[in-house]
Amino acid sequence: MSSHQPTYRRLTGLLRLNGRSAVLETGDGDLIFLVSEDDLAPFHDQQVVAEGQMAGPDRLTLTWIAPASA
Repeated sequence: MSSHQPTYRRLTGLLRLNGRSAVLETGDGDLIFLVSEDDLAPFHDQQVVAEGQMAGPDRLTLTWIAPASA
């Protein structure tokens, strides 16, 4: 019997809002959908750092988000 532990990740990239979805485009070109009850509009078209639990290969349940410092 194996226990599956969700992976906690910290990702950096450009946040884009696409209708009802928030998508993080990483520097590697990956698209990660962010799952959050929070309003992410203030981060639209900004470089951000996002942390949370991976809920699949392309979905991050957001715990924390902030602008990325240059």
